[in-house]
Amino acid sequence: MTFVSPLTGLLLGSVVVPLLLLLYFLRLRRQSLQVSSTMLWERAVEDLHANTPFQRLRPSTLLVLQLCALLFVILAIMQPQIEGGLPDKGTHVILIDRSGSMTTEDVRGVTRLDEAKDEAIDFVHQIHGGGLFSGRGGETMVIAFSDHATVVSPFTDSVQQLTRAIQSIEPTHGASEISESLILARAYTTNVNPEQDGIPSSDSAKIELFSDGRISDLSNQALQRGESIRYHMVGLPDTKNIGIATIDAKRSTESSDEVQVFLSLLNTYTEKKTVDIELQINSVPVSVQQVTIPPSVEGEIGIATMVFVPFSITGSGTVTARIMHEDALLIDNQASLVISPAKELKVLLAENGAPMLRTVLEGMPLAELKVVSAELLNQKLQSGETSNFDVIVTRDVKLSALPQGAFLIFGQPPPIPAFDTYVSGEPQVMLVAREEHPVMRFVRYEEIIVTEGYEVVLTDVSQPLLEGSHWAAVMEYRGEGSQIIYAAFDPMQSNWPYLRSFPFFVYNSVQYLGHRGEQVAENSKTVGKAISEHGLQSEFVEVIEPDGSLHTVKVDNQKRVSWGPIRLTGIHAIQSELNTVSVIAVNTSVSESDIASREDVSIGATEVNDSCEVGSSYIQLWPWALGAVLVVLLIEWWVYQKKVSVPQVPTWANASFKRDNAP
Repeated sequence: MTFVSPLTGLLLGSVVVPLLLLLYFLRLRRQSLQVSSTMLWERAVEDLHANTPFQRLRPSTLLVLQLCALLFVILAIMQPQIEGGLPDKGTHVILIDRSGSMTTEDVRGVTRLDEAKDEAIDFVHQIHGGGLFSGRGGETMVIAFSDHATVVSPFTDSVQQLTRAIQSIEPTHGASEISESLILARAYTTNVNPEQDGIPSSDSAKIELFSDGRISDLSNQALQRGESIRYHMVGLPDTKNIGIATIDAKRSTESSDEVQVFLSLLNTYTEKKTVDIELQINSVPVSVQQVTIPPSVEGEIGIATMVFVPFSITGSGTVTARIMHEDALLIDNQASLVISPAKELKVLLAENGAPMLRTVLEGMPLAELKVVSAELLNQKLQSGETSNFDVIVTRDVKLSALPQGAFLIFGQPPPIPAFDTYVSGEPQVMLVAREEHPVMRFVRYEEIIVTEGYEVVLTDVSQPLLEGSHWAAVMEYRGEGSQIIYAAFDPMQSNWPYLRSFPFFVYNSVQYLGHRGEQVAENSKTVGKAISEHGLQSEFVEVIEPDGSLHTVKVDNQKRVSWGPIRLTGIHAIQSELNTVSVIAVNTSVSESDIASREDVSIGATEVNDSCEVGSSYIQLWPWALGAVLVVLLIEWWVYQKKVSVPQVPTWANASFKRDNAP
């Protein structure tokens, strides 16, 4: 505590305190009165005898109270003040990070967001003086941000309003981005006076950032003229974490019911970690696998990938992977996918001669098999009608054009540059196959004999899948929006149709081509986006968040509903009249899994650290001293009245006098 004018107060005290004491030493001047008896004045006579100069001063409550009042007056004149910590002038913008990494818990079980909110409330009390008579700071605004920014309190100097606003901030699991927060802050502090150039430094926004420093776009920002920023680090710089970085799924081509789940795991510890990963289907555990994640080396996070054994799922369902390991951040220990049912394929077939391919395709579970002539097929290719089919199959058909799509072709080469160069192929037997390729699985090629075919000169855009003793018999082509499995001979010029491997090859090829690029996981969203659904028949639907929060949303005239932004990771459900309409999986952004707090952050070229020095303000205490003077004076008045007041109860003498003189 410091004093603005201590000398003035000391001089005043050296004068008035002795004067007060002197008044209690002086003899009182009393008026002489004649009375019939002095028996009732014994106490007054004693006071008269004791009231002599330089006599020992007797204890007096009034003297103590008057001395206290004088001391408080002197203290007020000396103008005491205490340091408040920050400038109390200008505007302050408090930015509170509520992203996924701020849900990290410390050893006490308190999240970083709760810690940031407590520190922000203390900061508000500092800059606004913390009391009724104290000097108040300028106006303050509070913005909460993750991947989106929200103004939770506009500019105000009300400590109560700011405190309530900060306490109301709820966590999200989104990524941490500050750009939108700065745009909002500048929109509220922009100078609208066209005659004033820029914003004076005294009126410019002083940005107070409460975060763990894990802000993805902070280095891409820049402070404008007059702006300043102070970083309040939340959390510890040595906090480590294990999490699921990505999750994906793929449906096996040889069986449309089998799905494989792929995981990418991360480790920020400096030592390797071995953890168990549990896989659940519709909340039922089906597999547990152990994986070792390499350590983080020189700031590079350790990464490990794993693949679960394929499992069968006939329809749609929810697949969840969970790390069976507790750490400071829980939201990235689980990741989910919504698996869509396998798509039934539409196939367009044109073949010359015996319907051998038709016989094979009719035995497959297809949504549609349409058989056309070679002429009609070419017409459909030119008109673009073939885009309605997943796979186009031809045998011994000369194609006039080849648009984008998936093709299984036997016999004459496709009309594209990759297959322009060819000669007649001599008889051969099959020698080598890429057995790991989905098309060649379970295909026994050793017994195949081809008597005639097309020897194509392979280019770098095509690769052989089955090679004979003289030329490539089966090859794959990808390019210009097309994917082709090409068998360079007519099956009728071989013994293949009589072998069991032929229907396996056709089935594998159609499944492989038809499910190319198929999205196995559906309705996957990220935090911050909106959930939407179409074709709803009810008037209202309910959106259920992973924490059980329920939101009723009205369906618009187009039978659509939209709700957002998404706040939490996990499984969200849209429910209509107690029936689940759709399920949406939301997973954590990988940027939030590295939870070590940063001691230094940079905004553009400006480096800011948690220990940066800022100017100090002072809370004035002299108004409290004046208030104390008033309180002491009231107490003194009450004590004085107690000492000198006349009893209101009539005495016996007064009562007798009135009775004797009554008429």
